[in-house]
Amino acid sequence: MKKILFSVILFTSFLLFGCDSVYRYVFMPPERIEFMLVPDMENMKLLNDTTYRISKDSLTIIMDKKDYKIELKYITDFQLNTYEFPDDSKGEFYSKNPYTYGDWIDPSKGYTPNRFTIFKITVYNYSGSKINFNPELSLLETDRGDKLNAYGREKKDARYQSLEEYYLRRKGASGIDDEVFESRMGIARRTMIYLGKPIYAGDFREGFIVFDPIDESVEKIKVSLNDFILGYNENNEPDVLANFSFYFDRAKFNKSLIVGKTALDTVSVAVSTVKDTGYEFREVNITQLQYTTSQSRYGSLETWNPIPQAIPEFINYMQAQTKMTGRFSRLTIDAPKIPDANMLIFLGGFGLPDISSVMINNLADYLSKGGFLFIDNSYVSKEWPYYSTMLGLLEQISKKISAKGEIKRIALDHPIFSIKNKFTDLPKGYDDFNVQATKSDFIEGLFIDGKLAAVLSSKGYIPQWAAAENKTDALNFGVNLIYYALDRKK
Repeated sequence: MKKILFSVILFTSFLLFGCDSVYRYVFMPPERIEFMLVPDMENMKLLNDTTYRISKDSLTIIMDKKDYKIELKYITDFQLNTYEFPDDSKGEFYSKNPYTYGDWIDPSKGYTPNRFTIFKITVYNYSGSKINFNPELSLLETDRGDKLNAYGREKKDARYQSLEEYYLRRKGASGIDDEVFESRMGIARRTMIYLGKPIYAGDFREGFIVFDPIDESVEKIKVSLNDFILGYNENNEPDVLANFSFYFDRAKFNKSLIVGKTALDTVSVAVSTVKDTGYEFREVNITQLQYTTSQSRYGSLETWNPIPQAIPEFINYMQAQTKMTGRFSRLTIDAPKIPDANMLIFLGGFGLPDISSVMINNLADYLSKGGFLFIDNSYVSKEWPYYSTMLGLLEQISKKISAKGEIKRIALDHPIFSIKNKFTDLPKGYDDFNVQATKSDFIEGLFIDGKLAAVLSSKGYIPQWAAAENKTDALNFGVNLIYYALDRKK
């Protein structure tokens, strides 16, 4: 009894006389430190291969062989939940994001663990013979001796394991289980890289490579891309193979790197000088869409074209910065057929557009054939629901397209932010310089079969093209959109 009393007195003394660290450790365990994987500079240098380099944001390993290029980047759960699949990462246990647990918290741990280890790979073929890559031959090795094979997509074709089998083992028998399973697999089929047709000169392929989660004690890993196909023989069988290694370090999670607060290099699709020459002396057709409106603030204004000088100003800038020439035209949206424009522009003003079935069908047909649409808002205001109207238009267009359509926020490592001019953050628009505007910190897009087909912005980039000052970001972003539209059309 005396021993028990002594223990109570001693423990009480700890609390009363400032042993705060003991109290916190017993009753408030230390917060879990989140980590990410970044390029291992030291081990990359030991390869003694000058074709490797690290991107300026220190997140991506780039291997540039001139004829072809490979980029490999670790993708955090934060990025997968916030930028890649924000809507599908909600719903806790039933979240539809196939790569993370979404917003579900493990009650036994008190935090959300990693479901997988995800890398994004982008393979460019600039001028070489056809190349190819089987992600299931990739191997992740850790400094504690783990060897992890990559996942395939479908169970029947998997070499080792598949995402389909993973989720089938965890699938219940209810209707919501069926829906969640199909949604997860739908996303996986669109975004996981796989051994498909060869990548020909002038083309690229990108997607996710999926491994099991690594233990929290791991400090260093090596990702090997094995039997990378660099050539085919006369029988169309792979006959030139190579193995490539990429080393990563475990580092404390740094959100500022993920959201693009530091300079980017080529995190996703970027155009080299070799590829730029393909656009020299190219004529670019930019078409602005004319629409009617039955709801307008100021009946005297030409609501569909409130800033008529903006697009001609942009074309002048584009011609001065590149060797391309621009041809500008305007077209009634309900015309029988939309011409083969490189980029369509839908500019919002003080009037809400009248949405018709002809408009929806025309735009769906244009985008399905490889066209590119840029929707922007001239006057950003909470009281004027232009953005929500345009979002509804994209949703209706998506339903008309036979391919898989998805509307989501555009991540900062998407090609439109680096394909010609590289941005360290979201380009500044009208809303960043006008105190009366409603500021937006994102733009959205319509993706068809995983590729961006339409950009929806309420930043006001187009009105900024005609501004007297602070317009460089908006103009450079416009040039990026043109380059991306030309790439999409190939």
